[in-house]
Amino acid sequence: MSDAVEHTKASKSDSLAIEVVIPKGEVQIVEPVIDQEIVVLEISGITLTEIKTGNNEKATIVLNTKQFTEGENHLSFSVDGVYDYSIAYLANNYALSQFSSDVFNVELMYGNNVFLAFLTDENGVSIKTNKGSILKNAVLGGVESLFDMKQPHLFFHLPLAETSDPILDFYLVNTAISEKGNKVKVTINKTVFIINKWAAYKVSGLKNSESTVRIQLLDKNNKIIEGPFNDSGERRFVLKTDA
Repeated sequence: MSDAVEHTKASKSDSLAIEVVIPKGEVQIVEPVIDQEIVVLEISGITLTEIKTGNNEKATIVLNTKQFTEGENHLSFSVDGVYDYSIAYLANNYALSQFSSDVFNVELMYGNNVFLAFLTDENGVSIKTNKGSILKNAVLGGVESLFDMKQPHLFFHLPLAETSDPILDFYLVNTAISEKGNKVKVTINKTVFIINKWAAYKVSGLKNSESTVRIQLLDKNNKIIEGPFNDSGERRFVLKTDA
């Protein structure tokens, strides 16, 4: 793999973004195996139940926008092979936005702007196909790129901060998980689960209206894999009650 970067000139009206550097790399999505088994994990009264999704193996998303500037950016995508979808836009693995349109505006700042855009199905679950996501780092202002496209990365998707139906979902880049390989450690409140199958999971059995969740990418020796997003930190979410 090469460490080539792509340089594009910024708008003359943007005095801070002298140039935009788009690090390039061979990003890989290792698609999960489609099977009939439904994984159910139950510990301390909390249950994670695998969610089976529809066949979206042909789902494809392409980013048409090639230039980025500091401030508001107009992103245009082309989507094929899937219906009744949304585009999830995850900025620096923290700020999540959902769009029903293939064209939308986002804010980019001076410095490193790592964003993952991926397709979600009608239930808001990520579509985990090799062409169903786009990972970019728009580096604005001529500063150093601090993100390695070639490393294994774990991105936090769900649960939302407020939800009546909590679902655990995450996105893996440049890695797979398995019983004898890398794994995802999930801590809900103080209960720890080790997940070795990439899927979304329905969360049930929560006793309090407010809970915490943390996900970490582990190697085969149960050590955290180095990377800026491989430990989500503690995320809080609240269970909404239907009126």
